[in-house]
Amino acid sequence: MSRTKPRSTGSSNPATKFLQWNTKASTWEFYDKEAQESRTLPQDTGFIVLDQLSTAKGWDDRNNSAIWANEVYAPGDKLTLRNKDGIVSIGTWAELKNNVQGVKFTKSVYAMAKVGEGYELVNFQLKGCAVKEWFAFEDKAGGSNKLEGDVVVAVTEAVEERKGTVKYIKPIFSIVSSTLSNEAALQADKMDGTLQEYLSSYLKVEKPPEDKEEEESEPEVVYSEPAVVADPF
Repeated sequence: MSRTKPRSTGSSNPATKFLQWNTKASTWEFYDKEAQESRTLPQDTGFIVLDQLSTAKGWDDRNNSAIWANEVYAPGDKLTLRNKDGIVSIGTWAELKNNVQGVKFTKSVYAMAKVGEGYELVNFQLKGCAVKEWFAFEDKAGGSNKLEGDVVVAVTEAVEERKGTVKYIKPIFSIVSSTLSNEAALQADKMDGTLQEYLSSYLKVEKPPEDKEEEESEPEVVYSEPAVVADPF
């Protein structure tokens, strides 16, 4: 503890919205804490990728609780799964995916999105069919590094699929523009700076506990050519 430099406890996530794909309505859905209700953004909301991490999310029926994990960069990094009662399990996704029921691999995509007439730093939480389509989109684009820079991405098509008796709508991602206005570029640089400052602090704080045997600290394509949308940014 210091008078002039207090010990850091981690800064707040700078994302204003945490968006998930609604497989029934084909929209981006987020929870508005202030209004205490779910709201949506259009499926074709344009965004610039700032950074990507991985995590895991799901639901624990036995404890009637959400399950969540820390965010990591590398596939081999350890995830700490938690529910409302504390730590559920610790390990890499390869170690956890078959051992913990109800949990899905989730891609955490931080982005600058065009919301109304302005720009916001948001987080897309992609899982299920959304993350499958995201990986297919990245492969078609030539890798995740091809989405860096002035590339604007959006869902340009929503396709209905069926798995057994369950119908769902999957998002088709496309590159809709490769140029930015001066204002958009300035805002993207500013938001990425804010994001990287947060992640630098977060990744230090969120290191999972060391493995101990007796002791633990508590604490889802074939694409046509990309559709070009007139200046979403």
